[in-house]
Amino acid sequence: MTTMNITLLQLLGGLLLLTIPAYVFYRLDRRLLRQSAVVLCRVAVALLVLGVCLHYVFLWDRPVVSLLWLLLSGAVATAVYCRKRWLAIPIYISMTVCSLVVGLVVLLLTGIRGSLFSAMFLVPVMTMLQADALFVCRQGMTTYVLNRREHASLHEYLQGNGASPGEALRPFVARAMQRSYVPLLSQLLLVAIVFVPSLLIGLLLGAVSVWQSVAIVAMMLAAGLCSTVLALLLSILIYNRLHA
Repeated sequence: MTTMNITLLQLLGGLLLLTIPAYVFYRLDRRLLRQSAVVLCRVAVALLVLGVCLHYVFLWDRPVVSLLWLLLSGAVATAVYCRKRWLAIPIYISMTVCSLVVGLVVLLLTGIRGSLFSAMFLVPVMTMLQADALFVCRQGMTTYVLNRREHASLHEYLQGNGASPGEALRPFVARAMQRSYVPLLSQLLLVAIVFVPSLLIGLLLGAVSVWQSVAIVAMMLAAGLCSTVLALLLSILIYNRLHA
């Protein structure tokens, strides 16, 4: 099997490519150069910390360690992306639960040899599903909560006319689903053309055959749509329970 072995010298050679945009920014707008330097420094620190953590996660390769890492990384991502507690708590719980369940189903269907909780398989799949769920749930939950607050009279009107609690909430859930998924669906073809090849390249570099790589990507796309729908619905349910 073909593997990569990048040396420190080769890494520095690759990083030298940054001198080209740095020179362009220096000539055109030095403020952009400073901003880029600050962001790249933060990215470098984040990559270093991430690399150290994942090094030990894969070194120990125990289900407890992998699950603990996913819980902690998901919590950090949610805290950074969803700073309001009423938004972060439902999203974190639903994102974690739905991504884990759907992720394990996908790993089971792939017929992998070894433990489903192996860091080699669980961490990449869960990370991708968590990222999808986080972005969709944030948009959907924000829409749902704002609409509930702005149109509270509609909810009371529906219940007053004999609608069940679920039926009275259906317009708000439908609106949240629409606001979070219409942009996703409209960009799905673009994602398939632009971003999926990157994932395919990663699988091919890992010595996975072409058609197996295509099958894995197709399953991951289906899993992403499934887990995000479930996560958004569960987020709304948890929010309603917490604010009943």
